[in-house]
Amino acid sequence: MEEKAISPTESLQIIEKMLADTRNRFYNNGFAFLLWGVLIILICLTSFTAHALGHDGRDGYIWGIGIGLGILITAVYFWRIAPKTRKFTRLDSINGKVWIAYAISYFVLMYLCLHYQIFAPPFIYLLLGMGMFITGGIYRFWSLYAGAIIFWIGAVICTLLPMGSGQLLLTSVLMLLGYLLPGYILWQKAKGDAHV
Repeated sequence: MEEKAISPTESLQIIEKMLADTRNRFYNNGFAFLLWGVLIILICLTSFTAHALGHDGRDGYIWGIGIGLGILITAVYFWRIAPKTRKFTRLDSINGKVWIAYAISYFVLMYLCLHYQIFAPPFIYLLLGMGMFITGGIYRFWSLYAGAIIFWIGAVICTLLPMGSGQLLLTSVLMLLGYLLPGYILWQKAKGDAHV
């Protein structure tokens, strides 16, 4: 039996359909952006409240518990729940490696900043911007590019603010605009695409 040769136009349409399918699956995966956006905002507000009540020494515990909880929820979701609800593509795998590299870089960065007594947030925002930009490139989503730009601008603004509670509020705003909003846009698009 002979295979039918496909034209370059048909080949391009097949590739575009595969990319669209990947995008649709990723929209449903806006879970990570929504989870981490909400979680970091809650951590910042909890830490801000602790500072306001005179419990300045609690930051390490608040951040440690919050980040640990986020890692646990993310791991359970991507290793147990998500594989049952959707099929991962090669692009999903590449994107997963980007964010694993981010997580490893985050912990190395935290060690280096503690060791050299350097203020970490501007460097964290820089890494987040890079991760968002690469993910935006992988999936071709404008909202992720916008999130990257917000984090890069935030890294610069962070250096201009005095140390203290203002930094926590800045982090909350950056997570809202740079992480939560792009995640929400992806989630809304997924809902719309699911009904088409």
